[in-house]
Amino acid sequence: MKLEKFRKNNRKSKIIFGSLIGMLLLVGSVFFFKTYAFYEEKKSFNILKGKVPNFMENDVTLAIRLNGEIVKEIPKGKSYKVDVTCDKGAKGSWDYENWGPNIRNVTEKTRCQIDFSTNTTNLYYQSEIGDYVSYTPEKISYNIPSSLTGLETDQTINPSELNVWRIIRKNNDGTIELVSEYTSSKEIYFKGKEGYKNYIGTLNRIAKSYETENITLRSRYIGYNGQTEFITDETVLNGIISPWVDSTTSSNSYKGSIRESLGSGDVLYVTDTELIQAACGHVRAKDISTKSIERDYWLGSRYFVNDDENGSFNIRIVHISGGIYSGPLYSYKDGTELDHRRMIRPIVTLKSEIQSISGDGKSELSAWKIK
Repeated sequence: MKLEKFRKNNRKSKIIFGSLIGMLLLVGSVFFFKTYAFYEEKKSFNILKGKVPNFMENDVTLAIRLNGEIVKEIPKGKSYKVDVTCDKGAKGSWDYENWGPNIRNVTEKTRCQIDFSTNTTNLYYQSEIGDYVSYTPEKISYNIPSSLTGLETDQTINPSELNVWRIIRKNNDGTIELVSEYTSSKEIYFKGKEGYKNYIGTLNRIAKSYETENITLRSRYIGYNGQTEFITDETVLNGIISPWVDSTTSSNSYKGSIRESLGSGDVLYVTDTELIQAACGHVRAKDISTKSIERDYWLGSRYFVNDDENGSFNIRIVHISGGIYSGPLYSYKDGTELDHRRMIRPIVTLKSEIQSISGDGKSELSAWKIK
C-alpha cells in the first residue's frame, strides 16, 4: 500500500512539475516574441509621447523620415515638404502653422509614416502677407447665364486675364488665400429681383472659374462668408409678409438667421475687406485693361434699406474711393427693377505645398511665380 501510494504521489508530482515547466516555456516564448516584435518595430518606428496632438499617445505609432532616412525627432525649421500616411483607415495631415501632425479616425492601434523632404521653394514659408503672386487661371472664357443675373442676355468673362494676385491669408493647413490685384476688364450686370436672389451664388460661381486644377483648392467671391447664396423663399420679396421696419445690421441679419435667408442682407463682407485692407493697405482696385484707372467692383453682400417705407433690396459694391456702398435692384412696394454693372474681383485658395519658381513677392514685377 505504501509503495502504491508513493507511486501515485510521484506521478502527481511529475504532472505538476511538467505543467509548471510548460507554463514557464509558454510565458518565456510570449515574452521573447513580444520583445523581438517590439525591437523590430522600434527599428522603424518612434513613439513620440506627449508630442502628438488629437489622439491617445498609445494608439498611434509614428515613423519619421527625413529625405528617406529614419530619424528620431521631428525636423525643425518649417522649411520642409511633409506627407503623412496612415493605415487602418486613419487620416493624417500636417499642421504647418503649429508644426505637428493631425491624426483623425483612429479606432485601433495605428501606424503613420511622416515623410519630410528638404523644401526650400515652398511658397508658404517663403512668402508673407501682402506679397505679390503671379498666377494665371486656366480658363480663357466663362459664360454667365441670364437666368442667374436677371439680365435678358448671357454674359462672358475671361478669367485668365487676372494674373497678378496678393496674399491675404496663410492657413494652418499650408494653404494660401489670394485676392486679385486688379478687377476684370469687363463689367457684369445684375438686374431686378432675380439678380438680387441669385447675387451671391452667382458671384461664387464666377469666382470658381478662376480656379486651376492641381494649383487651387477652392475659391470664393470677395465678401462671401456663409451668406445665403440663392434666396428661395420669396415671401418677403413678393410683399406677402411686410418687410422689416429696420435696415440691415450685424445684430438682426447675422449668419444663419431667418431674416438673412429671406433677403434682409448681411454685414459678413467685413472679414474679407479687413483681410485685404491689412494685406494691401486699401481695398481699392484698378481694372486689368488699364492698370491705372480705379474701378468700382461687386462685393458679395446684400443690403435691405427701409427708405420711406419703400423697402429697397440693394447689393453692395466697393467704390473707387475705397468706401462700401450699395445700389438698389428691387423694391417690394412698387415692383421697381433696376440694373447695375460693376467689375469682378475674386479670391482663390492655393493648395498646400505649392512651389515657387522665381521672384521675391515684393512687387508686381518680382511677384512669386508658381508652378
